[in-house]
Amino acid sequence: MRSETDQKPTRRSFLDLLLGVSVVAWLGSVLYPVFRYLKPLPQSGPVGPTRLTATELTKLEKDGFVIVPFSGKRVLVVQNAAHQLLALDAKCTHEGCTVQYLAGESVIWCACHNARFDLDGRVLSGPPPRPLPRYTAERQEDGGVVIVGERTSA
Repeated sequence: MRSETDQKPTRRSFLDLLLGVSVVAWLGSVLYPVFRYLKPLPQSGPVGPTRLTATELTKLEKDGFVIVPFSGKRVLVVQNAAHQLLALDAKCTHEGCTVQYLAGESVIWCACHNARFDLDGRVLSGPPPRPLPRYTAERQEDGGVVIVGERTSA
C-alpha cells in the first residue's frame, strides 16, 4: 500500500495548480492598477535653473531644437536661424499634446489638431485657446545652455 507522499502527480492536481495560478494572476492584473492609482505621484523634479546636457546640446545644434525637462514640465528649446535661443512650453494649450519645431517653416506644430504657433508662442492656426508659455534660455560663456525660468510677459 502506498502512502500519500509516494503518489505521483495526477492530471487533477496539475489542473488545480494551473487554476490557482490563473486566479492569482487575474487578481494581480486587477489589483495592480488600483494600487498604482492610489500610490502618490512622484515629485516633479528639481526646481530652478536647468543646464542642458552634452547630448541635448548636440541635438539642439543638429536638429535646431530639443525638448528638455524643466521643473516637472517639458520645455522646447529652439535655436533659430540667427542662433538665438527660444524656450517654450512643449505642451499644447489645446489638449496637452507635445509640440515640435518645423525648421523648414520656422513654426511650432502640434500634430494632434494641426495647430501652429510662431516662435514667440502665439497661435497662428488651429484650436489652441492660448499661446505657449515662454521660458528664458541663456547661453553661457562656456557654450552651455541654461533654462532659467518662465517669463511673466510675452
